[in-house]
Amino acid sequence: MIKTALVATLAASMVSAFLVLLPLPAAAAGERDASSDIELLRSDLRTKKMQLIADRMQFTREEADIFWPLYRKYEVESAAINDKKIAVMEDYKKSYQSLSDAGAKDLARRVFEVDQMTIDLRRKAFEEIAEALSPKLAARFLQMERRLQQLVDVQLASAVQPIKK
Repeated sequence: MIKTALVATLAASMVSAFLVLLPLPAAAAGERDASSDIELLRSDLRTKKMQLIADRMQFTREEADIFWPLYRKYEVESAAINDKKIAVMEDYKKSYQSLSDAGAKDLARRVFEVDQMTIDLRRKAFEEIAEALSPKLAARFLQMERRLQQLVDVQLASAVQPIKK
C-alpha cells in the first residue's frame, strides 16, 4: 500500500513538473525565478524516482554498482527528450485554438519524433542493462519506467485541450 502511494505521488509530481514547465502568465513569471524552481523540481523528481527504482529493483550491491551508472546515462538522455516533449506542449498550448492543418501536421510529426526517440532510448537502455546485468532485470526496469511514464502521460493528456475543429 505504501509503495502504491509512492508511485502515485511520484506520478503526480512528474505531471506537476511538466505543467510547471509550460509557460506561465506574465504576472506569475515575474514573481519568481522559474528556471531555478524548475531545476529544483526536476532534482526532487529524479531523487524520488531513483528511490522508487531502488526499492522495486531490489539490487544486490554488485548489481547496483553496475546499474546506477547506466541509469544516470539513461536519465540524462531522457531529460533531453523530455525537453523536446515540453517544447511541443508549449507550442501546442500557444496555438491549439487557431491550429491550421499544416500546424496540426507539424505537431503530429513532432509528437511522433519524440515518441520514437523515447522508444529508441528505452531499447538502447534495455540492451545495455540486459548485457551488463540480465535481460530479466532490464525488463523489470523497462516495466517500471513504462508504468511511471504511462501514469504521467494519462494525467498530462487530461490537462491538454483538444484541437479545435
